[in-house]
Amino acid sequence: MLLTYQCRLQPTLLQGATLSHWRELLRRHWNYTLGQRLDWLRRTRSHLNRCSLTSEPIGEISSNVDYSADLTETKGLFPEYKEIYTDCQQQNGMGLDKSWKGWSIPDKTGKKGGKPRFQKQGDICSFTFPRVNSSRAGLHLTDGIVKLSKIGEIPVVLHRPIPDRFNIK
Repeated sequence: MLLTYQCRLQPTLLQGATLSHWRELLRRHWNYTLGQRLDWLRRTRSHLNRCSLTSEPIGEISSNVDYSADLTETKGLFPEYKEIYTDCQQQNGMGLDKSWKGWSIPDKTGKKGGKPRFQKQGDICSFTFPRVNSSRAGLHLTDGIVKLSKIGEIPVVLHRPIPDRFNIK
């Protein structure tokens, strides 16, 4: 059984500013990566009446996207991305990849999703820590306090207790 609980964080002003800064950097990374994909699409595609299918290469985006190589390149170009926990950045890239595949590859019924869009300022309202309470996790929840990697401890208002045998994901 899957249950979804939402809890309210109570960050300090400095922690709130850091969280907002992370969301803005993730939004910029989303837009940068989407721009690269759309530019690739524009360069490799042409109208059928203007090219020969036998002499012009029409490439495909690799199905195995290497998020760590993309993040290494981004961190090399923009050092401020080193402040953000890496798993959050990878989840952001995976979200874009899922959106891209939903647009470019039809599902079982033959329907496609909408084209991924550039995000305006304030459109990205959250980010994900995929691992919780494990040795390499960026997020640890204990006794009403969330300890986030690179941010610190933030009090949490738990409106209902989390059952003992449940795993937080």
